Amino acid sequence: MRFHKMIAQNKFTLVASLPENNLALAEAALKGGAEAIKVHVNVWHRASGHTFGSFAENRQFLRELVRLCGDTPVGLVPGGGEAFISVEERDEIEALGIDFFSAYAAHLPNYMMDSKSLSRMAAIDSNFSQNTLDGINRYPPDVLECSIQPGEAYNEKLRYADILSYAGIAARVKIPVLIPTQKWMSPGEVPHLFTVGCKALMIGAVVMGKDPCAAEVEKTCAAFRGAIRDL
Repeated sequence: MRFHKMIAQNKFTLVASLPENNLALAEAALKGGAEAIKVHVNVWHRASGHTFGSFAENRQFLRELVRLCGDTPVGLVPGGGEAFISVEERDEIEALGIDFFSAYAAHLPNYMMDSKSLSRMAAIDSNFSQNTLDGINRYPPDVLECSIQPGEAYNEKLRYADILSYAGIAARVKIPVLIPTQKWMSPGEVPHLFTVGCKALMIGAVVMGKDPCAAEVEKTCAAFRGAIRDL
């Protein structure tokens, strides 16, 4: 099932954002119950501290990842800032079987929105405003990623104020809202996100660890997947 349709139809969805482009970690995330896998190219990743190489350097990895995941949607952060895949590379990731992309709206080239086959997940950051949310309702991506925590708040514990912020966004947009683990959270906080109208959680380095082994990735995914099953 396509990524955006899965999120819209599921009660709540678990996405694993891998701290490094590693097939063993992807397999572990799948074993732990992740319903989609996201990886990166062309970026320095704040939460993990890792730098991910170009699309060309990761082409074979992406091909093998899609094969490994089978029917599980695979997503790609195609870049950040000025380092972004080209139109031609966008066409190539479509042909490889990548299902969705994820990128900050502030970095996202408009040609990515022209894709006819990729599910489009755009992220808002800490500078979002009501005007941003109005614009999203007028010209929506398929899924809204709420990456609204400022860099200095990464790894802090999730608080009630954060839940209220997510609740306000979910109430104001007409598309599914996904929350990434920019702050540390426990599986017990999944019901809070669900209660305020969020549709998906994307767990990454903040809860998995910056350099986790496969067993740690599987264990973390399984814990959050269990919390989702209990909703």
